[in-house]
Amino acid sequence: MRRWVLEHDAPRLDRFLTEAHPALPRSRWESWIREGQVRVNGEAATKPGTKLKAGMVVETDVPELTPPAMHLEPEALDLPTLFEDARLWILDKPSGVVVHPGPGHPNGTVLNALLARMHSTAKEVEDELEKGDDEGDEELPAPRWPGLVHRLDRYTTGCLLTAKDAEAQAHLQGQFKARTVEKRYLALCRMSRKLPELGSLLVDQPLARHRVDRTRMTIAAAGRPSQTRVRVLAKAAGLALVECELLTGRTHQIRVHLSHLGAPILGDALYGGMTRWQDEAKQPILRDRPTLHAWKLAVDHPGTRQRIAVTAPLPQDFRELLERLSMEVPS
Repeated sequence: MRRWVLEHDAPRLDRFLTEAHPALPRSRWESWIREGQVRVNGEAATKPGTKLKAGMVVETDVPELTPPAMHLEPEALDLPTLFEDARLWILDKPSGVVVHPGPGHPNGTVLNALLARMHSTAKEVEDELEKGDDEGDEELPAPRWPGLVHRLDRYTTGCLLTAKDAEAQAHLQGQFKARTVEKRYLALCRMSRKLPELGSLLVDQPLARHRVDRTRMTIAAAGRPSQTRVRVLAKAAGLALVECELLTGRTHQIRVHLSHLGAPILGDALYGGMTRWQDEAKQPILRDRPTLHAWKLAVDHPGTRQRIAVTAPLPQDFRELLERLSMEVPS
């Protein structure tokens, strides 16, 4: 853990940390601040522009460093495509594929595959991004990741939107910030009395990084506003197939909000989901990952401004599980 006691006032938290730890770029600090990994006077600070006063205490656990984007190698990975042109690539991310490099995953990521499809090098894109707005969208990857505009967890499947040039990335980030990108997910979760019988339910609960377990998110009054609209599509064997529309884009948002409703996702052990269940014939259902799929995505093209809508088909194991439960497979 790093700890600083300020001797003088500082106009911005991110700039103070960049000056105090110059080995890391400010964009990296911005990302970690928004993820709640920096504390001011013992409380998580989630805004890079937080003003600091003399005498305040700043603490942070500096994560293991990832190689800068300019050092990433393009890789011609065979990943399924939902839409692609000169500006965009929307892929159907398989389970187990990591979006960007990190500890234990230096390559073989979506970003490596994207670099192989881009018309600019990682360094060129990075230079363009560094000229952009310092504030950015609160849930988007730091500008050090060229072409990425949102994330999916490692074991979440489905629609993932990427950009092939800096201008397209900036335009898409603006749409995420304005909440005009439509994102709908499918999840198989435990049935709960709090799930809606008819229509939809809006879960409006703020999220923050867990104070003890930093790999988890939790509902906290001081967290960032988070909204998910939930609609039940089918029920069987104590399970519910739900459609979740993300109105905001926080880390683990659907997983935490469904758990809050008493309906954790099947296979999501981190948030209380069972990894072992039974179907209506009392035969075991085993899941070693969350049954969560980024199903539909709609966005305005950064060049033509026309609306693009894509649907990612359910992965085979998800589809077979629904058929086993006699639930209709959504199309």
